[in-house]
Amino acid sequence: MPYDLKGRNVLITGGSAGLGELLSTTFASEGANVAINYFNRIEPAQKVQKACQEHGVKAVVIKAVSCGYDIHG
Repeated sequence: MPYDLKGRNVLITGGSAGLGELLSTTFASEGANVAINYFNRIEPAQKVQKACQEHGVKAVVIKAVSCGYDIHG
C-alpha cells in the first residue's frame, strides 16, 4: 500500500464476511488496528478478529447497523 498504516485505526463495515473480511485482514497485515462491524452472527466476526490479531494488531468486533435501517420498527 502507498501509505504507512502501522498503528492506524480502521472500521470495516460488514467486516466479518466477503470483501469486508478481505479488507479487515489486509489492513491488519499492513499494521492497522481493525474494528470489525457485523450485524447478525458474531462467530464469523470473531474468526476474522482472530485472523487480524495474528498479525500483531488490535482487533475488536462491534455489533451495529450501519445503513440507517430501523431494526426496531
